[in-house]
Amino acid sequence: MHVEIKYLNLLSTRLEKFKQKKSRLWNFRCPYCGDSQRNKNKARGFVYPIKDELLYKCHNCGISVPFGKLLQDQDPVLY
Repeated sequence: MHVEIKYLNLLSTRLEKFKQKKSRLWNFRCPYCGDSQRNKNKARGFVYPIKDELLYKCHNCGISVPFGKLLQDQDPVLY
C-alpha cells in the first residue's frame, strides 16, 4: 500500500480540491462525474484502504474502482 500512497500523492496535483482528511483517507472532486456542476466546492470522491489496497469511491455517481484503475484512467503515463 505504501507504493499506492506514493502514486496517489503524485496524482494529487491533477485532482481538484484534493486533501487528506485523516491518516488513511483522501478526498477530492470526482474525475469521472465532476461532482456538482453548480457548486464547484463539492468533493465527494474518496480514496480509502480496504485490507491491503486502496479503493476509490464517489458518493455522487457511485463509481467504485481500485486505485490502480483510477490512476490508469487519470494518468496512463504515470500508471
